[in-house]
Amino acid sequence: MLLKRPFFRGSESIGINDPTEGCNVKTNQLREAELPEVNRRIVSQERFMRELDPNCHNVIFDNNLPSICVKLEDGSYSEIQFKRFGIPMQRAIMKAQTLYLAGNKRVHILHDSNPSDTLKNNFADFKWHWLNDNMDGVGYRAVKVQKSFGDVGVLMYMNEKNEIKSRIFSYEDGYQVIPHKDDNGEPLLDCVYYKTSDGVRHIDAYDDTNHYHFSDYFPSGNDGGENTKSGWYMDYKEEHGFNESPLATKRGAPAWDNGEDLIELFEIIYNLFAVIQKRHGWGILYIKGKFNETAKKIAGSVILNDTSVEGNGSAEFKTPPSPQNMIDFMQAILDQIQIATGATFILPKDIKSSGDVSGLAIQMTRSLDIVESSDSVIEWQNFASKMSRLYKEGLAKQLVSSGENPTAITDFAKMKVSTSFKPWQPFDESTWNQMLCTMKGAGVISTKTAVEKNTISAPDEEVRLQKEQEIASRLEALNSSIEQSAQQQIANLTNESNNE
Repeated sequence: MLLKRPFFRGSESIGINDPTEGCNVKTNQLREAELPEVNRRIVSQERFMRELDPNCHNVIFDNNLPSICVKLEDGSYSEIQFKRFGIPMQRAIMKAQTLYLAGNKRVHILHDSNPSDTLKNNFADFKWHWLNDNMDGVGYRAVKVQKSFGDVGVLMYMNEKNEIKSRIFSYEDGYQVIPHKDDNGEPLLDCVYYKTSDGVRHIDAYDDTNHYHFSDYFPSGNDGGENTKSGWYMDYKEEHGFNESPLATKRGAPAWDNGEDLIELFEIIYNLFAVIQKRHGWGILYIKGKFNETAKKIAGSVILNDTSVEGNGSAEFKTPPSPQNMIDFMQAILDQIQIATGATFILPKDIKSSGDVSGLAIQMTRSLDIVESSDSVIEWQNFASKMSRLYKEGLAKQLVSSGENPTAITDFAKMKVSTSFKPWQPFDESTWNQMLCTMKGAGVISTKTAVEKNTISAPDEEVRLQKEQEIASRLEALNSSIEQSAQQQIANLTNESNNE
């Protein structure tokens, strides 16, 4: 149960183990297939943690970075103190990828060509409870953990009040998530490996029916004799109450994995640049001539008299060499980091008020982020679907237990719901709201959807609209009553006049 596939990054050499590499054969010739023997270098999740924390980066502990010394008056030398620093680029990449994948609310679709009123109400209840329990936030944090440390586990469970709850397991918190699958990729057993404060190691394992709890210590009550057990043993076994393993897992490389070497190069160059700028970046006052050892000071100014025969002494301010070449080189590295990681860094200085700020221009600028997030939506689909299934099943039990819906378990089992991520990207609010108005006018969306989706609706907007409609109906009824009363009075006066 503790066997886990490691994470990889790079290899030890450029050698290829396939013996057919480089062979010259005819294009219609068949060769016996060779089994893959690819060797990769393991990278630990602890390394991911260090890379995420800028205070733990390699550049801070790199003694090969040069330092600058100055000569003192007594002839000795002193090193100019300089603090090396890491750049939190990995964290910025992680946050960007997380936002673009999970920044929007999950999309829920009810698959039924002719849903009944009961099914519609149950689907509305499902979406409301999902929003109220902040399941979108749980998904966001799960994406953030995976993009940071390589894997994540989300456990859905029923608490003592029979309410559906969730818990996130991450490497940072001391947990190892170890899923086991068969040769076809079908899940067999999902495990969480951890150690408690008493130093005892534990494994919580979940299959489609049961939860197994294992511990690695001597059982209490043993006399230490020949009956004493050692090693792992099962403390207990219980049914978890779900139709599948309640632990949803996701594994993948951290967000910055493809650009780590470039990031380290950028940090080294940046620290070198900072050392040079601190020593030589301020310019110097260069004075040429023959002067006395003592100088006169008048009105706070130092007066130097050139006593040379030629009298051609001079003073000028020497500006340091332009660092533009190094700045351009660092910008080139930064561009390659963005390409490698699929994350775009746009700063306020990059926005020009006179330039194209249309939606198309924004999409083209953010093309790397859009491609990365669109690919991640597919990669995370199984995770989103399992979280939705588990939450729907647990919510049904919660509604039955609370008495809100006694038939929820049966009704929710018939409700076919698909859940997926929707990539986030910047947008123009006025254009978005205008689009909703246009679609509402064309009858494509309902008033309720327009109210929910636009960016300026108040939280109680639907109640306000309902009150406005009620007031409008009352005014219409009052006007109609007044008009009828006026017509009746006119008719009565007309009759009286005719009778006279």
